[in-house]
Order: sequence, then C-alpha cells, then structure tokens
Amino acid sequence: MVSGKEYGSGSCILYKTGTPHDYITLKGFVNSYIGFNAPDEIFSLLDIKLDKVIFPNNCDEINDILFNICRENSMAEHGYEISLKARILDLLVAISRGTNPDYKTHKTSDIKNRISVVRSEFLSDIVSPPEFETLLIKHGFSRTQGFKYYSQFFHSSPKEDLIWARLEKSRNLMKLNPDMKIYEIAEQCGFSNIPHFFRIFKTRYGCTPKDYINALKLDNE
Repeated sequence: MVSGKEYGSGSCILYKTGTPHDYITLKGFVNSYIGFNAPDEIFSLLDIKLDKVIFPNNCDEINDILFNICRENSMAEHGYEISLKARILDLLVAISRGTNPDYKTHKTSDIKNRISVVRSEFLSDIVSPPEFETLLIKHGFSRTQGFKYYSQFFHSSPKEDLIWARLEKSRNLMKLNPDMKIYEIAEQCGFSNIPHFFRIFKTRYGCTPKDYINALKLDNE
C-alpha cells in the first residue's frame, strides 16, 4: 500500500534520496528494500519514473539482479564495489526495459524455471534444508547438470546461497532482538557449531556477532 492506495504484485517504486518512504506491506514481498546512489542523468536517459509506482513486466529478471546485489554486498569480496556499480546499472536498465511498452520480454527458459524451483525448495528451510541432490532428481536433473545450471543462472553454489541466507537471517534476528543470546540466534539460523558461526560471520561482515550486536545497541542509544 502506497500513500493509502493498495497495489498488487509486480509493483515497485524508486524513491529519491530524502523522500519519505510512504508504504505499508500488506503481504510478504521479495527484495523489499535496497538503497543505492546513481547519477541523476541515468534516470533521465533511461526514462525511469521516481517517487511513482511502476509495473515492470520483467519482475523475474529484476528480482534476480536484486538478489545478486544483496549477495554481492553481503559477501564483500575483492572488487565488490565495482561489481555493485555494474549490477545497479543492470538493475536500472532492466527496470527501464520492463516499463517500456515496446520492449518484448524473453520468456524464461524451462531449464531456468526448473532450477529456480529447486533453489526455492532448497532454501525454503534454511535450518534443515532438503537434500539438494534429491531435489535435482525430483525435477529431472542429474547431479552434474544441476550444479552447472545453478552456477550458470545464480552465479553461486547451493552451499554459498545457504550460508548467505543463514547469515542474513542471523543479522535480521540481531536487529529485531539485540538482547537475544548469540547461541540461540545461531541455532535458529541452522548453525550447530557456535565457533564456526563466529568465524564465518566475522569473515563475511568484518566483525564478530557480539561486536555487531554491541554496535546495534549503541546506535539505538
């Protein structure tokens, strides 16, 4: 719901810096928010409307780009700043094309549809995920095919995506309840080995879970 008006699925809005975000989510939605900077002329060149609800017809493409932006930012690997800039440009071009009535979207291939279903089912339970190879067989892939297509379409491996999803959930839990015990957070996110959780969290975010929670508490104060 934006400014008191209800919109269905497939709608999105790009707010200018400094514009109040006047929206309420009535149902869960994908990639609800990311913040980024881009030159003003880009929006003019691509004829992208700001502060206005738009309805791109290529939501799957946009969601894939958004997922990769979030993952790239979360991983913060070598060269990620340059990669993020490139992906944000990809995002803006996709939005521009998706809102252009003359642009014909290409139907997602059957292979990508099927491997996307595998991915969704695999990440549906990040604490006790189903066996990935069992899902591949269920949807008609061999092991070699499945891992190949997963890497091709999602630029990561199932294990990397699972770790990313678990770490992101742990950060969200810390933000929602900074007084929650770290071992409880780790267990709720599928980490049975607490020292391993500390190591991988620090590797990805540059600080330990304890330091992250302390920083959140200082911000709240």
